[in-house]
Amino acid sequence: MAAIERMNESPPAYVLSFSVGFLDGAHDLHPDRTESLLRNLGEFIPADRRLRVEGGTENEMLHPLDLAPYPGRPARALLSDGVISADLDRLASLQQEDGGWIVDFRRISPAGSLDWRGYATVRAIDILRRNGRG
Repeated sequence: MAAIERMNESPPAYVLSFSVGFLDGAHDLHPDRTESLLRNLGEFIPADRRLRVEGGTENEMLHPLDLAPYPGRPARALLSDGVISADLDRLASLQQEDGGWIVDFRRISPAGSLDWRGYATVRAIDILRRNGRG
């Protein structure tokens, strides 16, 4: 939490995402401290609510559901209901004909891509279900 407190400029996309996720998870133990830190991190989220991944693939982005996937959690306060609804639509639209989801980040190997595709599929289904979309 001390490292997050010291953030005074926009961190890389994954650092921001993992920081939000950490604070969201730590909220149950430290609600006062995490709420103010989450609000501060919210200042680093671009207006379009998508985080460009520098060094990633050409169009690699983290989306709102990467920051706040689950309803009823403190991280959701960073995003409007409309933003979440639109991102749920986006996520659902990415389902492939075989029922799975693909990964959109740089692939290291074909086998690794298959491994991550399974993870992406389970995660997408979990997010959609928890948000009443599945």
